[in-house]
Amino acid sequence: MPKKFSFRKWWKEEREKLSEMSFKKAVKYIWQYYWIFILGFIGIIWLAVFAVNRILTGTPEYRIYAVFANSTVNPANISRLQNDFAEYSGRDIHEKQIEFSTNMYFDYNRNQARGNEYYNSFVALTDTGTLDLITMYPEQLAPLGESGRLLDWNLERCAELREKYADRLIWYQPPDYMEETDPVPVGIDVSDSLLVTKYGIYPESAALGIASETTRLDEVGKFIEFIMSK
Repeated sequence: MPKKFSFRKWWKEEREKLSEMSFKKAVKYIWQYYWIFILGFIGIIWLAVFAVNRILTGTPEYRIYAVFANSTVNPANISRLQNDFAEYSGRDIHEKQIEFSTNMYFDYNRNQARGNEYYNSFVALTDTGTLDLITMYPEQLAPLGESGRLLDWNLERCAELREKYADRLIWYQPPDYMEETDPVPVGIDVSDSLLVTKYGIYPESAALGIASETTRLDEVGKFIEFIMSK
């Protein structure tokens, strides 16, 4: 039978090891063997601070919350997009907030965005049901499907959108070691949309994914309809 893990014994052994090392070597050792736990702890603290801040300041009531990641667009263009969408959809921006943000920069291709504060923000916004959609370059969106925070367009509640934009679907290919290895549709290509052609949020190509915990799928559909209008 395997030996029962003893935290006290483990802690004693680790302290003895560290006591024999220089400060520099100790830091290197801790990071080399425990970096996953360190980043996990930082993530938990960040989420806790985010949650407390929401409780204390109150959560705004959003009509739609969109993030345009990895964009360097002029803020004036975002304001124009926000106002044009409000007018197109007949929404009163004073009744419920339309939040369009470009303050997010991460690429899941790079070590699954570990340690990236913007990615942690994306996770928090998604897991709390705040975020509705995210756009980024197509080659960046597909890998983000691995995070589990992009809506699977195979779901029944996405049937209408899936049928309407079937020729634009972007697929995430799960690795062989996962139970489900069939490609999963996690977004659509919107390179010819107003995001590129009119507002210049991206210079040439763009993709759109829906946040997995959104409860405002109708608003997302209206936004897609708007950016695909000519």
